[in-house]
Amino acid sequence: MTCSFSKEFSASSFTAVENLFIREYLPVSSGESVKVYLYGLFLCQNPNRDEGAEEIANALQLTVEQVIDCFTYWEEFGLVSVLSKDPLSVQYLPIRNSYGAKPKKIKTEKYTDFTKSLQLLLPNRMISTSEYTEYFTIMETYGIKPDAMLLIVRYCVDRKGGDISYRYISTVAKDFGNREITTIDKVEKELSSYILRTAEIEKILKAVKAKRQPDIDDQKLYKKWTQELNFETDNIVFAATKAKRTSMAKLDDFIMELYSMKCFSKEEIENYISNKQAVYDLAIKINRALSIYVEVLDTEVDTYIKKWLSYGYSEDCLCFIASYCFKQNDNSLSSMDALIESLRARGLVDLSAVSNHFSSLKEQDEFIAKMLSATGVSRRPTDWDRQNLAVWKGWNFTEEMILEAAKKSAGRTSPVAYMNAILSNWKNNDVFTVDKVDAESSVNAIDTQAEYNREYERRREVAIVRAQKNVDTAMAIDGFAKVYARLNSLEKDMAFAEVTNNQTALDNLEKEKASLTIKANEILSVKSLTLDDLSPRYRCVKCNDTGYIGTERCDCLTK
Repeated sequence: MTCSFSKEFSASSFTAVENLFIREYLPVSSGESVKVYLYGLFLCQNPNRDEGAEEIANALQLTVEQVIDCFTYWEEFGLVSVLSKDPLSVQYLPIRNSYGAKPKKIKTEKYTDFTKSLQLLLPNRMISTSEYTEYFTIMETYGIKPDAMLLIVRYCVDRKGGDISYRYISTVAKDFGNREITTIDKVEKELSSYILRTAEIEKILKAVKAKRQPDIDDQKLYKKWTQELNFETDNIVFAATKAKRTSMAKLDDFIMELYSMKCFSKEEIENYISNKQAVYDLAIKINRALSIYVEVLDTEVDTYIKKWLSYGYSEDCLCFIASYCFKQNDNSLSSMDALIESLRARGLVDLSAVSNHFSSLKEQDEFIAKMLSATGVSRRPTDWDRQNLAVWKGWNFTEEMILEAAKKSAGRTSPVAYMNAILSNWKNNDVFTVDKVDAESSVNAIDTQAEYNREYERRREVAIVRAQKNVDTAMAIDGFAKVYARLNSLEKDMAFAEVTNNQTALDNLEKEKASLTIKANEILSVKSLTLDDLSPRYRCVKCNDTGYIGTERCDCLTK
């Protein structure tokens, strides 16, 4: 059973705070630290609220870094244990157990001169006790000397004005402390570098139309772009202007994009921007040709357009392919991508080659339609038909011979599959012309009925024994029995589909049968067998055509 308070109940309840915290810890801690401690305590007592560092920071109008610093501050006093900073995980500890390790009180008297000088730097407002405590804590934590801290504050005031927030000063000071810039000499050296960079940063801010003074975050981005990524300032300004970026954060994304594409000079940047716009324009043209609408083009460009262009396809060729897909009622980007992958595998990349290929496909489909009509089937050509035609032509059969096989398959349950059997038989018997088909079908003279019957029985017995031996061999091959069983059951399913006139089911079953036939023959090939070898077959005594035991006599005897 799971029990929890509703949000309404939680909102009207209370958060308990130990008096020891209020008496001993609250007076000597900054306002931010107290806010973070109390909010964390509130979350502990309302476990149904799942909030991380960002949610806490937003709720208290602080940064994530400030939240983590505050919890680290309380950890020093033994009030909490920071289990993880990313993701933030904090465990509250009993205050009484930590009371012996009382927070070390900062001796404010040693900062008397500092506090006087600090107030002079900020004449427009009175500095609060909590603000002083924040600065004392930073100096104690990072070892920043008072004169160095004053220099940092003066720099911040010069950049932001006398009404500057102490949070900004705190952020800058912590940044210096983290980099061990703690003495006045080191701070002066760093600030001289800051001043030199400020003029450059102001150019960038102007390019992104930001009407403000550079801050510490701008300094960090500038250092990243120029020192880590090796961009020149003028090229950064050029990129911001050309790409029309409206914030430093968006410009940072674009600079990283340029870096990934190794575009550093103005010429490289301009070409990249021009080409990028051309790619997006191409995406729109392709979508129009496909008659589809894509609201956000970024994913389409990254997933498809850039890849197709990298294959060497021109804009005209891609639009031509898109139009072809639309005419084939297969007008999705994924379908177009599959077609392009197929074309590329065939080495068809330029417009002329692709156009000729599509023309060939049209002629091929016209022949397949004629072939299907000869078998008595009325439907559009499918990929399966095209694959079969390619196989038969690979066997060196002419279209005339394929149509001949189609005529002989008319009226069969699975005419296309039956065509495959006929053509396979012709191939094995070296029958590649119509006149040979007629010769193979000619009636051989048999003197007497008794001679016919004797020869028939002899061939029948031999065929049965040979077929059974082949079946035994086949069944011993791993994986064949399952495929063979399904092939046999398909015949019943196809017969039912034909009786019920379910053409869709029949087409699907034919495809499955063709696929399983290929698979079965692949398995049998290890023993140099085919599926035909598993049925008792013989040469008809009368017509010399291949017959199968089961009909008991060749079809020629019933004509």
